[in-house]
Amino acid sequence: MDIDLARTFLEIVRGGSLAAAAERLHVTQTAVSARLHSLESQLGCRLLVRNRAGTRLTADGERFVGYANRLVQTWEAARRDLPLPDGYDKLLTLGADVSLSSPLLLAWVQRLRQAIPSHAVRSEVAAGDLLHKRLDLGVLDAALVYQPEYWPGLQVEQLLEEKLIQVALQANPEPYIYVDWGEAFRRQHDAALPELARAALYFSLGPLALQYLLQEGGRGYFRTRVVQRYLDEGVLRRVEKAPEFTYPVYLVYSRAKDSPVLQRALELLRGLAVERTDWSRYR
Repeated sequence: MDIDLARTFLEIVRGGSLAAAAERLHVTQTAVSARLHSLESQLGCRLLVRNRAGTRLTADGERFVGYANRLVQTWEAARRDLPLPDGYDKLLTLGADVSLSSPLLLAWVQRLRQAIPSHAVRSEVAAGDLLHKRLDLGVLDAALVYQPEYWPGLQVEQLLEEKLIQVALQANPEPYIYVDWGEAFRRQHDAALPELARAALYFSLGPLALQYLLQEGGRGYFRTRVVQRYLDEGVLRRVEKAPEFTYPVYLVYSRAKDSPVLQRALELLRGLAVERTDWSRYR
């Protein structure tokens, strides 16, 4: 099937009409209509119903949305990854949640280039839900996430366990900074500390929040490995009697992509996980 047909279908769904899809794709509405007709003919079913208000999905159309998204994503990944650079005929594709990209993913890629120089390496940083989708599609071989999803075909193992501890700048411990470490943290934090659930300062990215705290002052929850050096130096202090929260890191990989080389790559990662690396340099 022409991948443009799936892409056109998705644009109609997003825009709500053939006219909107034509504008986004920079083609005529007649061309959009012809692509939709060709797609429906190939599938042997009606995907969309048109009326004066625009378009609406049929039951078959609703089911096809997921297939179309996977088709387009897989095709775009293939275009990005192929052909491989000259001198390489093997590829490892890795992903990581944003807060795990540095230092863990960075150190992993460095170690892989030293230990398995025969393989090209592609790394991707994204939100956990997107990483799981790309693992499921076979676009990624393995990924590092904080909140794994146990999908069929995906192998999940806990790589290491961190804690989120409340720390304060010694010289200026206020105000409280709400650092959003994900759904599980929000649920536990807001139950344990309801008076801090609505803070005036909010960050969705831990490294950015820590930079603000170190420069402007305040207190909030951060990963122990990242703040340990600042605690040792007396720049930060632990807030007494503040609850602590576990924050494990998980490795997820596709069983379908398993191979001796992937297992070697995972061994290198597990070795990195137990090393006493100063993560404060990366925040």
